[in-house]
Amino acid sequence: MPLLSGIVLAIRVVVSGTVGALIVLVPGSPGPAAALGAEHHHATAVRPPASTRVVQSTGLFATACVASGSCTAGGNFGGAGRPLEPMVATQSRGRWSRGIPLLLPPDAAAQPYAQVSGIACHSAGNCVAVGDYQNRGPGNLQPFIALESRGRWARAFTPRLPANAASPSSAQLEGVACTSNGSCDAVGTYQDSDGNAQTMMLAKPPSGPWGQATEIASPPNATANPDALMTGIACSAPESCVAVGNYSLSASRFAAMGAVEVRGAWHRATEIALPRGAIAGTFTAITSISCPTASQCLGVGQYAVSATQSRAMAVTEVGGRFGRAMPIMAVPPGSSVRPSTYLLGVSCRPSGLCLAVGGGRNSSGHSVAMYMIRSAGRWDADFLAPPRGATPGQRQPSVQLSVLYSVSCTGRFHCGVVGYYSDRSGVTHAEAAATPADSD
Repeated sequence: MPLLSGIVLAIRVVVSGTVGALIVLVPGSPGPAAALGAEHHHATAVRPPASTRVVQSTGLFATACVASGSCTAGGNFGGAGRPLEPMVATQSRGRWSRGIPLLLPPDAAAQPYAQVSGIACHSAGNCVAVGDYQNRGPGNLQPFIALESRGRWARAFTPRLPANAASPSSAQLEGVACTSNGSCDAVGTYQDSDGNAQTMMLAKPPSGPWGQATEIASPPNATANPDALMTGIACSAPESCVAVGNYSLSASRFAAMGAVEVRGAWHRATEIALPRGAIAGTFTAITSISCPTASQCLGVGQYAVSATQSRAMAVTEVGGRFGRAMPIMAVPPGSSVRPSTYLLGVSCRPSGLCLAVGGGRNSSGHSVAMYMIRSAGRWDADFLAPPRGATPGQRQPSVQLSVLYSVSCTGRFHCGVVGYYSDRSGVTHAEAAATPADSD
């Protein structure tokens, strides 16, 4: 069952490399195009767990920040001849710790191909991470939840799936969001007893354990097997959340969707209308959403404009209703003649400032990490340069592949982002980035 569909499947690949990196974005005053062209600082390694001597794969796919210079990121790592395992890394006072491996549930396969896909934090040292791993026997994907309390991570556990889940089961968790009172919601996908991929959610009350997952019904025009996947979730208050993702209209056409939780009850997902001029594509999705206020949310993603070209888009949700998605025409300086952009993460502040991350095609035809800043309704974009020394004597055009997955902003506009890049030899390395502390 193809649980990971569209752009998520195309981008989330097993990565290989030696170390991660911290890069600093310096937008003098967020928003204007000139601010995106500021000089990038040197890279700082985000080291893998101490038990790994020769790292062949590492990546960061989720991050959550609680203050300026205080973030937690999750992803995976793998060493020579060793399994691909989930890990987390913590930033304190602007410095990143060495990665810490997460202990998987006891039924994990010897090669679990595991990763952290979503993370949320109540405060520094008190976080929840979600993701997936392969189990023994069938080797199916299974969801996991790992809890951190006072800086210590407990062994991950497998949550209860919806009552109509297939046996043997197959499922994964992609995103999680928590509110100030300690409640959390997580979203993902599972295979039902008919073999169809459906979206699911599960919740944790302020006190007490995680409940059993339940299905979020796909939009009415979904195919019999909707191949549905929720990848992003944001909560503006307890029992008031919004989730986004995509689902199948046909074998060659996917649509974006969103669902809203009101007073603890999730409504059926609805299709999000695409920008005019969109064509059928399998990577169409709203991948991430942020709710800076209780009354409005902003989601981002991508849609197809040709067989080989995607374009970033954004959509607003107000009062439980999604508007038509709007194209984001901004492209970074140095883009290809036929620019292609996509967004995987977004975080907004109540002031209206937003930072979105993903990737785009540069003038050399390579897909490289990109970020966009939205200010006063205007988007500006720039590529994120790789760490100094990643490709000696070269700059962005020599990078074969890089991508930013996730962003989290606090204060007025302090943001941390994570992803990975591939060097000239095709070896990939995890990377993290941040706006300067004085942007708070």
